[in-house]
Amino acid sequence: MRTKWMILGIVGGIVIICAAILAALMIWFGLWAGLAAGLAIAAMILLLYGVVFEPWARRWGATEAEVAAVMPGDELVPGSTAVTRAITIEAAPRQVWPWLVQIGWGRAGWYSYDWLDNDGKPSADRIIPELQNLQVGDRIPMIPGMGPPVRRIEPNALLVAGDTATAMTWCLMLTPVGPGATRLITRWCLPKSRNVFMLIWSLFFVPGHFLLERKMLKNLKTRAAQENR
Repeated sequence: MRTKWMILGIVGGIVIICAAILAALMIWFGLWAGLAAGLAIAAMILLLYGVVFEPWARRWGATEAEVAAVMPGDELVPGSTAVTRAITIEAAPRQVWPWLVQIGWGRAGWYSYDWLDNDGKPSADRIIPELQNLQVGDRIPMIPGMGPPVRRIEPNALLVAGDTATAMTWCLMLTPVGPGATRLITRWCLPKSRNVFMLIWSLFFVPGHFLLERKMLKNLKTRAAQENR
């Protein structure tokens, strides 16, 4: 599967680059001084990541009220950490909804970086009638054979997928914010990092997930607004 190998290639490339930089520092400054310099640089990057980037990425586009609000699906993964992002779309909820229910790998795609998360296949640029019948119990494929089951659907308003078995939930909520405009809020509830391996994984997951979802939200905004014209 192209998507899986692309992700593994990116992660592997980052690891190789970091190792190469550390090796260069050790050659340039000497073994221990180079190692100390590498650790100092890594500590500074991690500090900036934890203090500046991660909090911003976890709530991109969302207001304080949206971040603090309780959303459907929050209760399905006890003790989870929430990621809330949002965007305003110049279209009514009923015009945004069809784009949401057809989302997924092997369906309409993710409206994001197709070369990375959709096996290089272009995401749909139109509403596909045969993909509009999403029901509770159906799965939204993330990759072939894997994806969260739909738990709740309220047409033109709400879609919740995931449960304790998948250890995550995803809520997509549409709220009208005036004539012909909609607030699309997305909330992920994910397990907290409880060991060093989950912490390391989150260092790759959060930036990657942020870049993909930010692109998805922006493309959804463009597609739905164009359809509304």
